This record gives sequence, C-alpha cells and structure tokens, in this order.
Amino acid sequence: MTMNMEYFVIESENNNNYPLLEWDDDQEDTPFRKSKPVSVTEPIKLCLGEPVPKHPIMVDFHELPKPVVGERIKNVLEPLNIGGIQLIPAHVLAGNDIYDYWLLHVFNRIACVDREKSILSIDEDDGDILDIKSLVLDEKILGDIPLENRLVFVLAEYTSTYLFHQSIKDAIMAIKPEGLQFFQANQWGSSVVFG
Repeated sequence: MTMNMEYFVIESENNNNYPLLEWDDDQEDTPFRKSKPVSVTEPIKLCLGEPVPKHPIMVDFHELPKPVVGERIKNVLEPLNIGGIQLIPAHVLAGNDIYDYWLLHVFNRIACVDREKSILSIDEDDGDILDIKSLVLDEKILGDIPLENRLVFVLAEYTSTYLFHQSIKDAIMAIKPEGLQFFQANQWGSSVVFG
C-alpha cells in the first residue's frame, strides 16, 4: 500500500444542520495559529458560526475551521498519545446551552505536497499554494519520517488540511462518529466535500 492510500483528510459531513463554529468575540485565537503547543488554564470559548442552522444539531465533529471534537472522539485520541497534537477543552455556546468540546490543535506540520503530481493553484508572486484541486503526497519525504511522528499532521504548505494515518482514522471510525467524513489523500481535493 502506498502512503497516499494510508492517509486520510478529515472533513465535516455535508449536513446543513451541523453548525460551523467560530471563536467567541472575547477569545484570542492567535496562539492556535502557530505550530507549537499552547498553554491554557481554562476552556476556550466558541459559539455557533454564521449561518446558524435553524435547528442546529451538535455532533461528534465540527469545524472552526480547525477540528473540534466531542467527548467520544477525545476519548479515542487521548490514550493514543499522538505526538504533535493537543486536545484543548472548549465551551461551545449554542443558544442558552453550553456544550463541552475539545479543539484539536495540531502543531505537527509536514511539508509533503508533491507539487509535480498534485493539481494546485499557485500564487504567482510567492509560490504559495492557494488551492489544492487534487492532492498527491510526497512519499519520499513521508518515508523519511518515523511513523509515530506523522500519525496526525497538517500540510505545512496548506495548513487547513488535516491528515490522519489510517490507524488513527480506523480508531475514530470504530465508534461510528457523527458529523465527519474521511477522504483518502489521493482522492481528496478542495471541492470533494461539495461533490
């Protein structure tokens, strides 16, 4: 099996009743944009993002667009001691209710987009990736990194893309979670969620 078949991109399930989340107005999100661990002393504050569904359904997975997971997924990930991630407690305000969730802060970034084989939109000025239409991972780069250091990571070149090794994906899917879907890396692109 090639590494492109061993990795999966996580996305929200396409359901208009599963709300997107956003940072509460007085919550500072800057530390979570960096590729290093964060220190928090109390749960972060999140709320439902626009457009808020008429009848929002809180499920096991929501996006901030960073992944936000419920207790069932947290209970799968926590004992695995995956390097390069933190599960940050979060309070999600939904109407008059407050729900307990965990922000999946992935500070493990790996630059492994195969620019020759992927179909990309590139910024002509600085060469940055603006969009990934079809993703191919560079297997040589990944092969040089021990598996325990690449179980979960974000693409350094496109940090909104979260990749999970098949072993982690299988552990999550074993609990039959609601609100998420996984796409094999080599079958994923920015439009796949809407297709």
